[in-house]
Amino acid sequence: MSEPPPDPRMQSLINHLRPGVVRTVEVTGFDGADILVQLVDAGGAVEIGRIPRQEASMRRLEHPSELFEVGQEIDAEEIGRWRGGGLHLSARACENPALRSFLLALEPGQVVAGTVSTVHNFGVFVHVDGEPDGLCTGFIRVPDLTWEWIDHPSEAVEIGRRITAEVIIAETRSGQVTLSLKALQKDPSFGSRMSMKAG
Repeated sequence: MSEPPPDPRMQSLINHLRPGVVRTVEVTGFDGADILVQLVDAGGAVEIGRIPRQEASMRRLEHPSELFEVGQEIDAEEIGRWRGGGLHLSARACENPALRSFLLALEPGQVVAGTVSTVHNFGVFVHVDGEPDGLCTGFIRVPDLTWEWIDHPSEAVEIGRRITAEVIIAETRSGQVTLSLKALQKDPSFGSRMSMKAG
């Protein structure tokens, strides 16, 4: 029996979160807490862009001017075009080159190993093997922990446990790898569905 087709809404979200092209841009000013930038293509054409406040940095800032100044050149990842075709970018996706390189090396469906760092009621954070020192990049949502019904993630994993999980998506903008333990477990209802069809 073949796998069910992927949910088109989930596939659309994953496509939206995939890393974009990195562009070198020049800061031209600020619009409130957004950063205004311009880039010049190989033909000499100038394009105006914007880095929304939430895409400025992974660090907490009162205002992006704490990190950026007019005339500064920075690398930023394209995240889309909104409102009349204006280019929107993310500086936070390029802020830590070692982290970006680690995340770009991960593919959906890839199996990785790691160590459970913390367990919360909303999910589990995991130190993924090979991630840059001082960071915790892995996250497992509660529905992706197990096929079994659980009241709390601590029923499925504990801090310090070594795990093997499948990569759902690696996001440069959040600096996070969404993982699934469940993807590597056999669906217990699959056998019962098969026996019902056979009967």
